[in-house]
Amino acid sequence: MMGRSILAYIPVNIANIVVSFGAIAILTRLLTAAEFGRYAVAMITMLALHMAFMTWLEAGMERFRARAEREGNIATHLKTLYVYGGVVSLLTWIACMAVILLLPIHPGLKSALLFAVTSTALQFFLNLGLEAHKASHRIARYSATFTAKQILGFVIGIGLILFTPMREAAPYLGIVMAVIICLFFDLPFMLKRMKGGEVERDRIVKYFKYGMPISISLILTYALASGDMYIISAMMGDASAGQYNAGYNLANRSLDMIFVWIGMAVTPIAITALEKDGLETSTKVMRDYGAALLWITMPAATGIALIAEPAGFILGEAVRDEAVKIMPIIAFAGVLNGMISYYAQRAFMLSGNTKMFVWAMVPPVILNIGLNIVLIPVYGLMGAVYSTFAAYAMGLIIAILIGRKYYPLPLPIKASGQIGLACLIMAGVVLSVPVSADMPDILEIMLKASVGIIVYGILSFGMNTANCRVIISELYSKICRPKFVEVAE
Repeated sequence: MMGRSILAYIPVNIANIVVSFGAIAILTRLLTAAEFGRYAVAMITMLALHMAFMTWLEAGMERFRARAEREGNIATHLKTLYVYGGVVSLLTWIACMAVILLLPIHPGLKSALLFAVTSTALQFFLNLGLEAHKASHRIARYSATFTAKQILGFVIGIGLILFTPMREAAPYLGIVMAVIICLFFDLPFMLKRMKGGEVERDRIVKYFKYGMPISISLILTYALASGDMYIISAMMGDASAGQYNAGYNLANRSLDMIFVWIGMAVTPIAITALEKDGLETSTKVMRDYGAALLWITMPAATGIALIAEPAGFILGEAVRDEAVKIMPIIAFAGVLNGMISYYAQRAFMLSGNTKMFVWAMVPPVILNIGLNIVLIPVYGLMGAVYSTFAAYAMGLIIAILIGRKYYPLPLPIKASGQIGLACLIMAGVVLSVPVSADMPDILEIMLKASVGIIVYGILSFGMNTANCRVIISELYSKICRPKFVEVAE
């Protein structure tokens, strides 16, 4: 079941790969290091605002969809979220626009922030629909809408940089235009499903109590991942912020996409299992889920660390040299961060004790800020890397210890040992591969990646790491007998 669901989200992740790595490769060439740094600051600000004011509504859409279906009040569930969400989105947009216009900041950053905030306000309505499609297992519609938004936003944004005077703000105007196009098709679909529904204040209060702690915890988690960008920009300048962001994203983004991919496929299954079949079934799903996350992400992080230097060709020269230096450690830090956000956090979500996750994230955030202030003046960008890794490690330990008090989150200890052994052997073999000094970077990456995949695949299949034989069997069955049925709401 998990393997088939993961396979169904392949189009979404292809779009994510194209946009994420395309943006890094193209924007670091079209923009200066300072412009890319301001673009990156606007991006983390946009995502932070979304998490602060809108994620709690999206969390309510995902978590309570199965319950609303069971109770026969889907229309009320949807209408309540859309109406209250519209009010929150509008008020957030007005307040943020006023603040940004008054801020004494670089004109390029101000323009980027204005369009970024506008895209956040509009994108919220599309995100509600996407969460509804995912929770209802309408994977085809989810994939088509999400993919269209990603590709259109990317293409339009690049076009605006090339053919208009806009610089770091152009990608955000591209997102605005792409979201409007997608809403034209998706919003009428969702409005039909709200027909006959009521707007219930008690319902939104329940969603707020459940979802707001998730929003706060995500902000804290995001502060671990991106808060150092503000510190780097303030202490070292926009160009250094651009270099750090380029290296961080090149190393971490692929891992993040894997976590999101598996998470979006499995989380609805775990929620449905808990609501309909009980705790035991849900726990089994989570056990397989945690092992699968490590089975895929640990070798990916190892591979990124091994090919960091040749992979630098993806980046523009303005950020390349410094960016590749931070990639190996950031890759493994990305695994820790992903396990916090997409595994440990699920214990709080499934148990309903989301407010406790907030407290779990406070100590690592404080540690991260403190270490950045101390280490950046001494080690430069590597100081931010060391701070991030230490804070992620603390965050994962605390989240697991607290989360297991409320939900019996399985610990994939056996799978972790097998995965670690396979990764060590894979790394040894890859490092022994003879590479000539004049070999093109892309060929070196392909050679090392191929060897690594083969070695790791043989080892993990032989040990049946993370029950991978079942997952592979499900994927093989789905590919050989493709038959997709969209579950209607």
